[in-house]
Amino acid sequence: MATLKQRGGEAPPRARGRRRTGGLLPGLGLAVGAAVAMGGAAPALKALGTTQLTAVQIIQARALVGAVLLMAVAAAVHRGHLRVRAGDVWLVLLYGAVSLALNQVVFTMSLARLPVGVALLVEYLSPLLVALWVRLVQRKHVSGLVWVGIALTLAGLSFTGEVWSGGGLDGPGLGLAFLAALTLAGRFLLAERGLRSYEPLVMSAWGATAGAATLTLVTLADPFPLDALGRGTELNGWTVPVWVLMVWVGVIGMAGGLALGAAAQRRLPPASASLMLSLEVVAGAGLAYMFLGEALSREQLAGSALMLTGIVLAQLAVLRRRPAPGGR
Repeated sequence: MATLKQRGGEAPPRARGRRRTGGLLPGLGLAVGAAVAMGGAAPALKALGTTQLTAVQIIQARALVGAVLLMAVAAAVHRGHLRVRAGDVWLVLLYGAVSLALNQVVFTMSLARLPVGVALLVEYLSPLLVALWVRLVQRKHVSGLVWVGIALTLAGLSFTGEVWSGGGLDGPGLGLAFLAALTLAGRFLLAERGLRSYEPLVMSAWGATAGAATLTLVTLADPFPLDALGRGTELNGWTVPVWVLMVWVGVIGMAGGLALGAAAQRRLPPASASLMLSLEVVAGAGLAYMFLGEALSREQLAGSALMLTGIVLAQLAVLRRRPAPGGR
């Protein structure tokens, strides 16, 4: 049985590069879809936060639903090509346990100590960290437009999150939020390496499975209360069963967002992909208005526009470097 490494190795490096850069526009579309999917889970996550479930229990259930769905689809689509080489097990474990599971846990912990806007602003330093890694460690060129785009996106995020509200800052909270930024940046860098050998759906499925397994082990002393799934909670005036919300965040936010994000990164540079996914904040705010009636202030609308401007500028840099048809 051929492994994915062998199958990916049949194409020379240059052919893999053309396949990646040849789909920049589809990649941008996939990245937007991933951001909307991740942000689309925000209303359901907020409703789940009003239940008696802990944040870790919600993350665990979300990860389990996403992992089961992704693995089932990957097994159907890539039958016979799910095997991970022994030399890549560390990569899958880091991708799932650290960049997925740990990232969600530490970010949730930071929210208990920081205003939401500040926690988001610190976590979304990840595009800057990815760009610095690409420039300083990989020693690859990063366009000036990408740096400008990152700066504008962070400035816009500070307005969207209204970082000036919510009182003083907490040192441990900032540390947790920065750890979330590091693990989120690691997600893009680890995925970039894994996607050289594995299909996006397979990489997502194994990553989600490793993350779900890690969260299950962590919560063995305090297992998920299955009876909570049958309860109801309020969502914009409607009583919705908890299990419906769990399916929502697992299928759309976890499985959909992760798979679309990995597929986008197959076609986009890591810095570009990480910046595109910061649209999750804008998407989440828009869907919160639609489902929860939470209107944006003028400052938040201006911040969203600034974020979009920064993201567009960064993507223009990617499109300008796109090879001409028939060129190298």
